[in-house]
Amino acid sequence: MVACRRLALESLIMATIIQSSPDMVEIIDRYRQLYSGLVYDVLDEMGLPHQALSTDLRPLRPDMVVAGPAFTIQGINDPVGDEGLRERRIKLFGEMRHPCVDVRDCGFDTRVAHYGEMNAVLGRAKGVVGAIIDGGTRDSRHILAMDFPVFARYFSPVEAVRRWSYYRWQLPVALRGALTATVTVNPGDFMFADIDGVLVIPQEHILEVLRKSEEHAAVESRARGEFAAVGADVEAVYARYKKL
Repeated sequence: MVACRRLALESLIMATIIQSSPDMVEIIDRYRQLYSGLVYDVLDEMGLPHQALSTDLRPLRPDMVVAGPAFTIQGINDPVGDEGLRERRIKLFGEMRHPCVDVRDCGFDTRVAHYGEMNAVLGRAKGVVGAIIDGGTRDSRHILAMDFPVFARYFSPVEAVRRWSYYRWQLPVALRGALTATVTVNPGDFMFADIDGVLVIPQEHILEVLRKSEEHAAVESRARGEFAAVGADVEAVYARYKKL
């Protein structure tokens, strides 16, 4: 009887925890109210300074924002156009679930476009909310017309067929880093990107980083308002908030 009651209590506690945790759509919406500089400062304070990706990863349009859990893809050189690899690639789209971010490790290749309009169309249909491509993209006018957020290192019209191909997915990948040679991205890590850069938030820290970032944002908002007031004592404002 005691064991049954304990089991029932544990089940109730677990159900309460699950119900009290925000779902991923809500988490994404809340992150989208923030900005990468603020979120990076929180990561830095938490002892996670190496979560920024290379500074040459840029959005197709300055106002684009990407936020969501990573669906990781790794590619390899494919100089012969391996039919087996080409046939396998369609399967990865079937494993995508809303909401996710298409994150591509292109193996440091700089010759071709690793992403394009058809990827965006199919990805969006399968629940992708944006793409982070550590390589090249093309069909940019069409992607812009879709209003689909893509970050990439460069533009190229060069087709990937017989040059590069998908190899495996939903395994850890390595993308170029801002402070380190590479940053590891695991499936489910949270990607957050805006005009200032791309961040990788480890899955186990998603909610903690969000909570602390929102707290920092609230303090910054109060400090911003007081700094902007006519005749403000800026030294006093700084002493209150330690924000500048």
